[in-house]
Amino acid sequence: MIRLWVASQDYRNDIVVSEERLKKVSETYRGIRNALRYQLSNLYDFHPSHNAVADKDLTGLDGWILNEFAKLERDVLAAYDRYEFHVVYQRISQFVAVELSSQYHDIVKDRLYTDPANSTRRRSTQTALHQIVTGLCRMLAPILSFTADEAWEFVPGATHESVHEETVAPSRSVFSADDERDWSQLLVMRERVLPELEKARQAKLIGKALEAKVILVAEKKLLQLPKRYALEFREIINVSQLTFAPPEPGMLYHDHILDQPHIEVAKADGMKCERCWHFETDVGKHADHPTICGRCVEAVKSTAATVQWTTRLSEPLPIPCR
Repeated sequence: MIRLWVASQDYRNDIVVSEERLKKVSETYRGIRNALRYQLSNLYDFHPSHNAVADKDLTGLDGWILNEFAKLERDVLAAYDRYEFHVVYQRISQFVAVELSSQYHDIVKDRLYTDPANSTRRRSTQTALHQIVTGLCRMLAPILSFTADEAWEFVPGATHESVHEETVAPSRSVFSADDERDWSQLLVMRERVLPELEKARQAKLIGKALEAKVILVAEKKLLQLPKRYALEFREIINVSQLTFAPPEPGMLYHDHILDQPHIEVAKADGMKCERCWHFETDVGKHADHPTICGRCVEAVKSTAATVQWTTRLSEPLPIPCR
């Protein structure tokens, strides 16, 4: 904690120490440690040499966070070169609190917990988490020496026993300029949707966001981007359904003045899946699993097949293995 507090201070000016300041630094430390724990706990069945996906197979959301992380690394390494440790503290703490905890970590829970274990989407997210936790440990090593080394012991496929034997170099971006522009616009649109979901919650229309269906109302031109990323946009606003509609003739939507789609929130169609908690119209249509949705049925079957195959491998084989 003392090391982190020292790093948070601009030594070129007067140094500030107080219980309030130390409390704030302790909250920052807790956020960093929790982020490392979250990432490592979701890499329990991941090894980079066997499970990592290629850049071209990363989902858009994973590409976005790795692009943001590459920016962070460049800024942090430049700050270290200038001995501006307070900038290192500020950039890392802001990234952990905003891009990771408030956005990425929260959004990817669904795919990490409910997708089939070996699905490309889940492995894509694990690939991103592995790159981030590896880079974070390296960047934190000069400041949080013991925490970084403790976390490093659990990083799958680590090449050295200690993080302090590692060299640090900025990651390359996996995003094109067009990708970055698109995702920047999607996240701006997300920030417009979230308050509407909160209004619906306060009006008792919905409870949790997964009980909602979001309708974006606009002319075709304004809907091109969210339609192209429909699955991922539904995921980042964390609702069960996302639909699109043209404006009604004669209706004036205030949002159209701002050149943005109008946002409507309704109760989601279908029933709640017991496994993923999404509201889906196919819940109850699968005889073997009447309380879960089709996506979860496939995930359960995939898991069952993997367990069965693993169990069989531990038993004597009736024929020679070819």
